[in-house]
Amino acid sequence: MPPDLLSPFPVGFDLRNAYACALASHIAYQPPELIAGTVIDRWGLPRYRRFDTGLVQGFVAADDRLTLLCFRGTERDFNEWHNNLDTEFTGGPFGGRERVHRGWAGALATALPEIEAKLDSVSRPGSSLFLTGHSLGGALATLAAAQFFHHRRPVHSAYLFGAPRVGCRNFREAYRAHDQGRTFRVVNRHDIVARIPPRLLRYRHVGSLRYLAEDGTLHDDLNFWERLLIYLDPAGRDAKRYIEALADRLPGALDDHRADAYVAKLGALVHPSGPP
Repeated sequence: MPPDLLSPFPVGFDLRNAYACALASHIAYQPPELIAGTVIDRWGLPRYRRFDTGLVQGFVAADDRLTLLCFRGTERDFNEWHNNLDTEFTGGPFGGRERVHRGWAGALATALPEIEAKLDSVSRPGSSLFLTGHSLGGALATLAAAQFFHHRRPVHSAYLFGAPRVGCRNFREAYRAHDQGRTFRVVNRHDIVARIPPRLLRYRHVGSLRYLAEDGTLHDDLNFWERLLIYLDPAGRDAKRYIEALADRLPGALDDHRADAYVAKLGALVHPSGPP
């Protein structure tokens, strides 16, 4: 990531910022010593802190202009997603009728004091805060953004890659009122995790969709995505059977979820003639 790739100046969706956040979400899967070397030495973000409370892992990094909060996801172990699909709801962060995924919200609540302390230790006044994550990391980034909105910690943008649904319709509406167009949900073709937990269980997505098609083009047309969901969304409440049905119906659904697939497609759009 060149030092100028992630920028606090664009308002709204920015392709270079999306690519930078995809790179961060990908590097979050690496061993801690490799993450630190990349973030500090190659990306030029000198103030770096890692966090790890078990389910919630990631890092914060900053220079004088911006702060990046990146959550590590669950990339390849789809057996673990059966456990992640504990679809019971709990109360949301805004204090209204919204409900969110109980397991992920509980995990974040445990980790949030440490994360906020590390954010405070690296951020500078007026620094622009970016949140990002792939897979489960995208779910945690969404819930963290909601907490920050509620507690009036300014968020510049949130970029989510292959993120699952995290809350009900009321959560989506409350989130939208606070977010005001700062959250962008990128989905690569048939990514299986972007289709769970089931809508049948009253889960809904948040954020503005950007869809990466098979040919690598990027679309913000919701019509195709909605038609695809209606056709492919299987019925049933059992998590294992639901995932198996999606995998059967969506060719390449598991490969499309890989973090490096997001990096490759967004990188080709940012550098169409190849990496500089």
